[in-house]
Amino acid sequence: MEQRQNTRKIGIPGVVAIMLASSLTVMVGNAITPALPQLGEVYGLGNYASWLVTAPALGVVASAVFFGKLIDRKGPYWVAFFGLLLYGIFGVAGGYMPNAVAIFVDRFLLGVATAAIMSSAVALIAAFFQGERQLRLIAVQGMSMEFGGVIFLSISGVLADISWRCPFYIYGLGILAFLLLIFFVPRCGRAAEEQSQEESQGAGKGVPIPLVLLIAFLGMLMFFTAMVSLPIYLQTELGYSPSFTGYYLAALDLIAVLAAGFMPNIVRKIQEKGCLTIAFCCYGIAFLLYFLSGHAVVLWIAVFFAGLGFGCSTPLFNSLIVNKSTPEKKGLNISFCTMAMFLGQFLSALLVSAFSGTTLFLVAFIIAFVIAACILPVAGRYHRIRG
Repeated sequence: MEQRQNTRKIGIPGVVAIMLASSLTVMVGNAITPALPQLGEVYGLGNYASWLVTAPALGVVASAVFFGKLIDRKGPYWVAFFGLLLYGIFGVAGGYMPNAVAIFVDRFLLGVATAAIMSSAVALIAAFFQGERQLRLIAVQGMSMEFGGVIFLSISGVLADISWRCPFYIYGLGILAFLLLIFFVPRCGRAAEEQSQEESQGAGKGVPIPLVLLIAFLGMLMFFTAMVSLPIYLQTELGYSPSFTGYYLAALDLIAVLAAGFMPNIVRKIQEKGCLTIAFCCYGIAFLLYFLSGHAVVLWIAVFFAGLGFGCSTPLFNSLIVNKSTPEKKGLNISFCTMAMFLGQFLSALLVSAFSGTTLFLVAFIIAFVIAACILPVAGRYHRIRG
């Protein structure tokens, strides 16, 4: 009964507010990717400019558990409130930092704000929805994250042609999401107060949470290896413009949007483990194509598979964590998932720095297919043990 009341109370504008907030989380690093070569020159970073994309992830990793505990104690509303406000402030300020140290500090603090937003957005969905509707809302959240990437990356590429500072203005959307949260999202209590007894009984079955966190980490490692390396690869080695890079990465996000929309139907037919296996196979195919050729046709085929990989995996991570968590630890476990995903994002820069040229794509191809080959046997083992 409580769940039905919450669903009616939030309304469509409230759901839109949560989705806009969610769309800000993936773009936290991506918004400046078309300007990476220019940022490398301005701040004297050279190839290490890619760390500007992943620096917010370090802030997420450092603070996610704190926000998870805060959500379990106070509820997700106020965590989202302060997260969105600080996101807008630190995001725009990044374009006016005087030196490399300052911009890295600013990007770290932007990541702290992002940790608050991402954990609280998932917790808000978990508080107002459950069951099949919850899975669909989390899938829509994944679509929102990626559709935001389509819009923001397209705009960012154009803005980067004007000035390296201009893409930072996109972060001002955090203030808009902050206002929508105030006006349209009702304040909700702790997850333990909002969820049903049946949901609590279903927690903990099947593959344990640590393995879900591991697959979430690896999934984001694959995605951001592509996102961090492609701008430099396209512009430096293949000679494309920043605006083309923005449109290309936006196309990746658009495909991910469509894939996330179909994801619940795929899960119904082949379960979560089958969907995740397909996702990592798609990542592997994309990296193999990047390794084999830089021809335009091959690039567009590769971006199709990369988008499928992201859309079929990322929304599932949050859904699995929510379903496997007891109400008392839901916020904490969501924060662990946030931390795992952004740790994958952060370490993708290490992978990009360790391997140069197309060798990186070969290494990523091998990693992706090894992961895909392990998912079904590992999941099957735990289902037999706990079945």
